[in-house]
Amino acid sequence: MKGFSRRTFPTNNMIFQEGDIANCAYLLKSGKVNITVYRGGEHVRLTTILPNQLFGELALIDGSPRSATATAAEPSEVIVVKPEDMARHMEGLDEFMKYWISYLMDRIRDLSKRVQE
Repeated sequence: MKGFSRRTFPTNNMIFQEGDIANCAYLLKSGKVNITVYRGGEHVRLTTILPNQLFGELALIDGSPRSATATAAEPSEVIVVKPEDMARHMEGLDEFMKYWISYLMDRIRDLSKRVQE
C-alpha cells in the first residue's frame, strides 16, 4: 500500500495496551496478533487477528481509549494507518457511506462491550 509506513513486532511484543490513547490503526500483513482484555486479574483473549485484517480502527476513528491490548503472537508486520490517512480516505465518501461506517462502528463497539462484560 503506497504512502503508508510499515512496522514489525517480534513475538510477545505489545503493539498497544488497553486504555492507551489511539494514534493509529493497523492492517496486519503477516503474522498473528492476539487481542486481549484484562479482567479478573488475568488477560482474556477476545480474538486473534490474521493477515489482511484491520485492528485498532475504532479507537482511532472515534477518539476513545483502546478497549483492548494487542500483542504479537508471532513475528508480525503491520501497515500503520494514521489519522490523516483515515481522514483523507473518509473525505472522498458520500454522506450515506459516512453514516454507514459510523453506524457499523457503533454496532461493533456495542458488541465488544457486551463480550467484555
